[in-house]
Amino acid sequence: MHASIFSKLPPEKITVLHQSWKNDPLSVDPLWAAWFEGYELGSGEAPGKKENTGTDADTSLYTVPPESAEGRGRISQLIRAYRVMGHQCARFNPLEPPNRPRFPVTPEDMGFQEEDLDQPVNIGTFMDGGTLTLREIINRLQKIYCGAIGFEYHHIDNLGIRSWIEEKIQLRANGVDYGPEVRREAFFHLCRAELFEEFLGKHFMGEKRFSLEGGEGAIVLLDAMIKRCPAAGVSHIEMGMAHRGRLNVLANILHKPLKTIFHEFTPDYLPESPIGRSDVKYHLGYAATRHVDGHDLHIRLSSNPSHLEAVYPVVEGRARAMQHNLQDAERKHVLPLVLHGDAAFSGQGIVAEVLNLSLLKGYRTGGTVHLVINNQIGFTTGPDEARSSRYATDVAQMLQSPILHINGESPEDLVWAADFALQFRQKFGRDIILDMYCYRRLGHNETDQAAFTAPMQTKRIEARPTAAALYGTALRERGELTEQQERDIRKDLWEGMEQAYLQMKENSADYLLPATAQDADETPIPRTSIRTGISPELFQRIGNILTELPDGFTPHPTLEKRFLARRREAFREGGPLDWAMAESLAWGSLLAENHTVRLSGQDCQRGTFSQRHAVLHDFNDGSLYTPLEKLNHGTTAFRIYNSSLSEASVLGFEYGYALDSPDALVMWEAQFGDFANGAQVIVDQFIAAAEAKWRQKNRMVLLLPHGYEGAGSEHSSARMERYLQLCADDNMQVINPTTPAQYFHALRRQVHRNLHKPLIVFTPKSQLSRPDAVSPHREFLAPSRFREVLPDPDAPAPDQVTRAVFCTGKVYYDLAACRKERNIADTVIIRLEQIYPLAREQLTFLLAPYQKVRDFVWCQEEPSNMGAWGHLRNRLGHLFATSFRYAGRPPMACPAEGAKALHAAAQKRLLAAAFGPRAQS
Repeated sequence: MHASIFSKLPPEKITVLHQSWKNDPLSVDPLWAAWFEGYELGSGEAPGKKENTGTDADTSLYTVPPESAEGRGRISQLIRAYRVMGHQCARFNPLEPPNRPRFPVTPEDMGFQEEDLDQPVNIGTFMDGGTLTLREIINRLQKIYCGAIGFEYHHIDNLGIRSWIEEKIQLRANGVDYGPEVRREAFFHLCRAELFEEFLGKHFMGEKRFSLEGGEGAIVLLDAMIKRCPAAGVSHIEMGMAHRGRLNVLANILHKPLKTIFHEFTPDYLPESPIGRSDVKYHLGYAATRHVDGHDLHIRLSSNPSHLEAVYPVVEGRARAMQHNLQDAERKHVLPLVLHGDAAFSGQGIVAEVLNLSLLKGYRTGGTVHLVINNQIGFTTGPDEARSSRYATDVAQMLQSPILHINGESPEDLVWAADFALQFRQKFGRDIILDMYCYRRLGHNETDQAAFTAPMQTKRIEARPTAAALYGTALRERGELTEQQERDIRKDLWEGMEQAYLQMKENSADYLLPATAQDADETPIPRTSIRTGISPELFQRIGNILTELPDGFTPHPTLEKRFLARRREAFREGGPLDWAMAESLAWGSLLAENHTVRLSGQDCQRGTFSQRHAVLHDFNDGSLYTPLEKLNHGTTAFRIYNSSLSEASVLGFEYGYALDSPDALVMWEAQFGDFANGAQVIVDQFIAAAEAKWRQKNRMVLLLPHGYEGAGSEHSSARMERYLQLCADDNMQVINPTTPAQYFHALRRQVHRNLHKPLIVFTPKSQLSRPDAVSPHREFLAPSRFREVLPDPDAPAPDQVTRAVFCTGKVYYDLAACRKERNIADTVIIRLEQIYPLAREQLTFLLAPYQKVRDFVWCQEEPSNMGAWGHLRNRLGHLFATSFRYAGRPPMACPAEGAKALHAAAQKRLLAAAFGPRAQS
């Protein structure tokens, strides 16, 4: 029942229902009862409530007949109490301590005595109606809400969602019998998960595998969900998980060949990688197709680093991209499924960041199913040291998603939870959290001794039979499994693994690469760019789109006067293009060539520096107009989203989106370049290293505003040195363009070059509006291209030049202005537009005419322990067989000065050093 229903019903109807509820709370629908109860909570007018006598006497000091109106009202309150608080006493923890708390509300608290418990009560519409004794009502409530599943859902405001959940819980309470076949299948999965770990422990003793032992129920739950996906309309599953239990999931859910997994344990294992890096076996991804009920279900487990939860946003981005590729507008066919550990789910901030994305327009994926493998310990840290909340999953309450705490040793409840979760996700398009309580039978890894720090828990675990053993006993007691059948199941599973092991031993070269391993780029990045200029006709077509407004649309007066007027001058009157125009021109040209363009970041629609205005707001009515959307067609689309105030989650999401959008231009923009610090794990583990570790190709673009303009230690530097330190194996491209045309060509090159490498772009700030930082039309037209090194347009005659100043980025304009002001005629300025990989041949070609150069200078704004100097010093020295002189700030702990006067003085000194005399040795 949605809140809108209240506005649609006639007032007199609501009045009648309200009066009926006041007379008898059990006579109306439970949702109406809950609504009326909440409505009158403040006034204290609960139905049948004892008249206020001016005292604070406890309700247990007087008795209430159950069949009276007041008694029925208190039964209604008791039912609600179980729904709200039953999870606190549910039996979902297999290591339950003996002093488990009892339900906090007793019959006595509600005013009932022992003799009242056996009095029959007509319970109306609750619990399928009928007449039950109060004792039977309480027993049934205990069974429903305090059993092997603890339900948390009363933090959800939406009455329609709560009603649906109540209905499903009620159906479960009436009894769900999956039948012997499903129970035997669950037992089979428990055995298979258990024996897989046992086999690895026997044949590869001492090898780290981060086993699933103690949490084998996860395999039961995952398999049950997979088998229900086709009927629910799901054709693709995007999975992510950490290392705990990963090999078990690969073997028993994705069916990665056992001989492949075994081979990865052997000492002679060599990955088939073009640069021989690869990664440990419990980080590798895999993709498979499971055939379920005549349908193909595509499952992909993303590769991940050891940084817990870092893969979570990547999975969400991949799911969103796949939904776009499949035109899955309702987001029903692609399911994100993410496994977490309890300590990481509550401890890693990126979890809350990604959860917060789940309902945002640019990032929603139709709901994610979360499975928390809650083994109640994080390495050596227990829950009391790991979190301040009751549950590891409490952070997810902000989404108003249901949270189910499930006993990991109760297979039938795991199957029910899987079914419930999938149905909920498909119906409401929201996240759902399954918190599976289990334990870790071994230490953090197989060489770790858990008893050092958790001796009592370890003793309880060691004395406890496995989940398979416990469930096997239960099935034998039901007459659904014999001891011989159990032995046969275990024997067949073990023999199957032995056979795979022997096959691996016989032919160790028979190694299958993970199916997620795309063909990595084995050729180096070309040092010369392809031609990326466009035709005059396309130039003008996009210019018209960027300068025309719909009839009746009124932009902000300032934008009309400055922004739009400049655009009209550029595109209609032949004026030069600034950075924002060049960017829009690049995007529009790619859209016209059937390439999707996607940008997200904080405030990116307008741009941090009010330069972009890709989305215009009507000044009169607030309506929106996005000019480049006029180029949308089919699956080709222009998408630009203001992101949440998060870096790690959004960059991870965009990285994942780019993985599965190889023909699109996918960009993430930092509000200021140094804000990317908050996403350093994504940069280090995915953008810089994913190809070397996992053979993953990606055309992701990072836009990082960078430049020293007296703004202080923050927001001056995008930490160029950190990206350059990560550069090796031709893993990515790092550029610092100085003209709008160069930026235009870099974006187009990123899509049109037959190369999939991340691109780091240090973008300007003050240059965005600098009159001399513009480009004429001809530099955008064919056959122009991106130039890795730019020559000096105002260079003196070669025979006069004795000094060559090399630089990158904004400092070029300061150097050129200083040279002009001081009439310096012996210096050539060479701009490195691409810092990595270094265009060596172009550099030597440009310097070849200047044979008299003896003073080689590297000039930068950044301190000497930052910027490009550390990366280029030896490379340039070796290239020109000489030592370079440094002109720039000295080593500094912070990137820039905090006062404008200090900044101006530092800039003056570095310019003087650049044009000063070479130190005599």
